[in-house]
Amino acid sequence: MSHEIIPIPPPVPNFSPVAFHTRQNPTSGCTADFQECLWASQYPEVQKSCFLARVCEHKPPKKCFFHRVESILQEGPTCGFVTISMYLRGLPTPDELFQEAKRRGFTAMGEMFSAGNLMEILQDQPAFSGRCHLFEGDLNCDEIRNALQSEAFLIVPYDSDFYVIARQGKSRLLGVWSLSSLAESNGNLTEFSQPKQHQGKDFMLPEGGIAGPQGLCHRAIIIHGGFQGDQFHFSSQ
Repeated sequence: MSHEIIPIPPPVPNFSPVAFHTRQNPTSGCTADFQECLWASQYPEVQKSCFLARVCEHKPPKKCFFHRVESILQEGPTCGFVTISMYLRGLPTPDELFQEAKRRGFTAMGEMFSAGNLMEILQDQPAFSGRCHLFEGDLNCDEIRNALQSEAFLIVPYDSDFYVIARQGKSRLLGVWSLSSLAESNGNLTEFSQPKQHQGKDFMLPEGGIAGPQGLCHRAIIIHGGFQGDQFHFSSQ
């Protein structure tokens, strides 16, 4: 594999210190009690994430929805398998997905540098009952906006004003990013660098690399339907 540069993920939003008077919410497990983003007070985890990202603090959005997905922290370079496992509510596990992909010759260490191969793994899971297709292009476009407004899931490799509430395998906290920032990060996935913790190990790149036609750059998986978990909806319209 080539030894180049992996783009970094979008940065965690900066926020000034604030004192929270906490209380436990029985459904979300999040503890917070503050006066910003009150439109999301029925789902404190969304409320806190939007507050920390400084999104709709005092004026509610026209519409917001959130599919509740339980966090799974990744071990090693397994973010693609963790994402699928989170969507499928933990079954199969990330390791089971990794072993399946390894048998197919898609991965060596847990890396998945082909969005198409990752979608194939998802579609072949017995627990998957939705519809999905591979998006190619700049994420900051009408097709992605329309998909999000129709309450689709997006699986986005990353290094919308339209905001995306997202989970990743590196943190238990919800992330809130603008679609333009997420699109920019996704478009930066052009080169690979050997991870320091895996020196001397072989990774599998698709033909053309991660920026090629089978790679991750300007790629996302759009999923419609099939999710069985809880949802949060808000509309000011």
